[in-house]
Amino acid sequence: MAITFNTRQFQAGNSQAVRLPADIAFPPKTELVVTREGEKIIIQPLEKTMEDAPLLFAALKKYTIAGELTRPEFIETERDWGSND
Repeated sequence: MAITFNTRQFQAGNSQAVRLPADIAFPPKTELVVTREGEKIIIQPLEKTMEDAPLLFAALKKYTIAGELTRPEFIETERDWGSND
């Protein structure tokens, strides 16, 4: 369902700005892409693409031991199976 509202642009420093009502605003710190198609200006969230994959893999390096992906909750500890305590 499309939501339509009327507004006007205003000057914010050297840039034009538009106010978005809170009920349709993006969450704080959302990266946005602005595209102009003729007379339309389209604002949408930045989509993650395969270009982001190297950054995601680099972030996983802190969870590796000798190049193998590990999960701390599954790292086994040595047990003494000979004790009957």
